[in-house]
Amino acid sequence: MQNTQNTVRRIHSIQPYLVLKTDSFCQHLLSSYGISHFYSFSTGCGADTAVSLVPDGCSNILFAYGKDSMTADVYGSTVDKQEITFSPCTDYFGIRFFAGENPCFENFPVKELVNCSTSLRDFPDMAHMFTRMSGEETFNGRMSTFLDEYGKYVENRNRTQHDLFRQICAVIAEKDGLLTIGELEILTGYSARYINYIFESESGMSAKQYSRILKLQNVISCMNTGTVG
Repeated sequence: MQNTQNTVRRIHSIQPYLVLKTDSFCQHLLSSYGISHFYSFSTGCGADTAVSLVPDGCSNILFAYGKDSMTADVYGSTVDKQEITFSPCTDYFGIRFFAGENPCFENFPVKELVNCSTSLRDFPDMAHMFTRMSGEETFNGRMSTFLDEYGKYVENRNRTQHDLFRQICAVIAEKDGLLTIGELEILTGYSARYINYIFESESGMSAKQYSRILKLQNVISCMNTGTVG
């Protein structure tokens, strides 16, 4: 199969309710290491802030800087609508990965984190990152530190299967998710069974779920940019 990864447009997913219901939201697009963008926001000092999430197939790492301490959680791929609650008086810094990209699941059953979360401390390889990130106070400082630490981690990962996964994602993206599994078999040269094995292993979702999410995010992106016909 031809490697189309570097020539295919990848959608920087949008969570509209996160932007609308939090304060001082900002983001920085990246497209490196499988990262879609960095983002930050804060919450008011009243009650907890509940935010609805739409399906985007993306995993996130979210650092929460409270008054006296920092916590960090890994959120697996969002494949169904769900709700997340944020603590008051907290500054958040997040990393959103492209749909299907898994930030640190090398030795973790990825399917167990779909629509779920766990502490970054559950990943021993991230211990040094956690310590360094706790001392960062600015958006640029947090972004730079994360890239430095995460780059070291990525270099040590086994990428063979994941590179194939990315190539299949690129084929789906070229069609904006508008293709059947049969058409995907023809375009990639792999069987439906093997394609779904790769998707389940790498992202915890099926190729059909990925395509459906891609179609939804395309619609949201077009609405956001005013390009819907």
